Formats: sequence, C-alpha cells, structure tokens
Amino acid sequence: MRIAVFTPRPIDRPSPETDAAISLADRLADRGVETLLVGTARGAAQQLAGRLTLRALERSGNAALAPTTVGRRDVTIGGPVMTWSTTAAVRRVIGSSELDLVVLIEDDDSAIGRIVTEAAPTTQRVTLKGAKRAAKLLIELARERVHAPSQLVPRDPILGDFHLHTNYSPDCGTTVEELVDRAIELGLGSLCVTDHDTVLGGYAVRAYVEAHGYPLQIAVASEVKTRTGEVIGIYLKEDIPPGLPFADTVEAMHEQGAFVYVPHPFDRLHAIPPAPLLERLAPLIDAFEVVNGRLAREHYNEEARVFATRLGLPAGAGSDAHVVDGLFTAGLALPGFDDPASLALSFGDAEIIRHPRSILALQARKWFRTRRKPARAE
Repeated sequence: MRIAVFTPRPIDRPSPETDAAISLADRLADRGVETLLVGTARGAAQQLAGRLTLRALERSGNAALAPTTVGRRDVTIGGPVMTWSTTAAVRRVIGSSELDLVVLIEDDDSAIGRIVTEAAPTTQRVTLKGAKRAAKLLIELARERVHAPSQLVPRDPILGDFHLHTNYSPDCGTTVEELVDRAIELGLGSLCVTDHDTVLGGYAVRAYVEAHGYPLQIAVASEVKTRTGEVIGIYLKEDIPPGLPFADTVEAMHEQGAFVYVPHPFDRLHAIPPAPLLERLAPLIDAFEVVNGRLAREHYNEEARVFATRLGLPAGAGSDAHVVDGLFTAGLALPGFDDPASLALSFGDAEIIRHPRSILALQARKWFRTRRKPARAE
C-alpha cells in the first residue's frame, strides 16, 4: 500500500501537527507501508523505508542539516538538503505515484489540500486533526494490499547532463555516435538531449544507445524557442512548435506530461523571458538552470541561482554543449530516474558538478564544426 501523509507545518519545527504526522508515518513505515511524508510550509518529502529518516526541502541551498528536534522526537535530517518548488514537486510526485490513500493532517481547503485535489482527484483521502485514530485503520489496510517498489524508492546516483545538442540542431555538428562515445568516456549515466525545436535528436540518440546496449539513460527533450526566450521540455513525446508565447509553451509541455526546465534564464546575450513572468509561472516550473556551462558571463548564472533560491525552485545544470568537447562542463550528480516523477524526486538530491572550459575555445570549435557539419540520418 502507498500512502502520503501531509502536514501543514515545516517538518523541522515543533508543532502538534508535525508530531502527529511523523508519528503516523513512523508507525506505518515500521509495518512496511510505503509512505511519503510531506511538510508543506517550506516543503519536505522523503520515502520512508522501515525507519524515520527525513530530508528537508529547504529553499536556502544544499548544506546538510544536523539532527534536530521535532515535537517530542529526535529526527535526523540527512543531507544534501533537497530543493524543490513545493507546488510543482507535490503535484508531480503525488500525481504520478499511484497512491492508495492521502492523509491530510489539516483541512481539505488548505493550500496543500487543493494541490492534492488537483493532482490526485480520485485517490481516497482521510482528513485528521491528529493521527492516533487513523493508525489502526491504515495498518489494517496495509495488510490487505502490497505493491512492488515504486518510483519513490531512491536509486543509485548517476552523473547527468541536462542541456546539450546534436546535429539535429542547426547550430551543432555533433553526431549521435560522437555524443554517446564521449558520454561513456566521461562516465555519464544520463543525457537529456535538448535539440532546438525538435525531439528527433533525442529519439535518434535513444535508439542508438538501445541498439548497442550502452548503460546510458536518454531523456528525449527539446529546447523550444518562444516569443520571449527558450524553455526545455524533458520527456517530450512530440515537437512543440516554436514562436508561441512562453506561458503557452509551458502549458503545451505540461499537456505532454513533460518536466519543465528553464535554461540560461538571465543570459542577456540571448532573448530571455521577463523575470516577472518567470515568477508568475514558478509553480509550473520543475527546475531552473542555475549553472550553464557555455555562458560568456558567470554573473548570469549567479542571478539565476539567487532567483531560484528565492522562489524555492530546484537547481539545474547543463553544459549546453554544441561540440563534443563541451559535454558535461556542467551537470548534476543525482539518483537515477526514468520519467518525470522520478526526475522530480532525483532533483531534490542533486549536486551540481562543474568542469569549466574556455568559452572562446568552445565557440571556435562550434563555428568550425557547424561550417563542416556532417549529414545526419533521417
């Protein structure tokens, strides 16, 4: 049985609500119930597996926290601290986790209650002011239904590059074979292939990897040009036409169930969406690129980091490689993933990795390769 327990308070602050939620989640986990505990004021969630170990979803960064007291209990909050947009992450995870029951330690019309209603409208729920009277019922239900492990179970860490191009982009000459060979040489476990305005490159790379049995996860994606800047959809099924308003493009990505990733949001050498628009759309954004490995000015990355931290958006990183030498100049170390929901969870545990290269050298190689761009298979 899979159960989500929601508390309206931060998990690392004492309150009757958090104490009740943790007590219930602890009792359920001890009995083998797959339990997701979510604290909503600053956001917190972690798969519980037989013991109470929580990871807080802090907005302040990736520093690990020491053990702290929650209510009348000691709880170890392990690091690195996860950074999520509460609304986007809860909607993504709850809507994709095949939950049997949602337990709200609060009212249905609260903010988190409304999110749960939208994300999982058909899921059975119980609303409580405390947890004791529900524990017996939930434990009995848990004995009746047992599931195989779900996407909520943490996986082994991998290295991933979340922004890169192939010769399916007009300004890139990197072939599928060159890209995959370089990724394996670097020890990468995942590539998000984000060609400009097309998913064909991602499908081509995935087909090549599968045909050769390489240990590399490929997320089909696209960097779509909007009227004001670009936005990446990860796990897109088909192309989204360029030239739409930014908000309409984000909506189209959500309609495909894609993970919405905003690249180089403050790089003023390119067209970018206005900051007020990004702030308004923050609940619909799954991740915000705070390190782009190909920016001419580092302070653009720093602006993105400050903006993402203020809004509680998960931090992304990618090389934006247009030549094979630029691959993984920036990326993430994070738990493995294979769909938007598991990716949302993995971003909470992500660590930014950087291997800087000269932007002038990369641009020169890009210019040279693009002029001698090899033909690609259609």
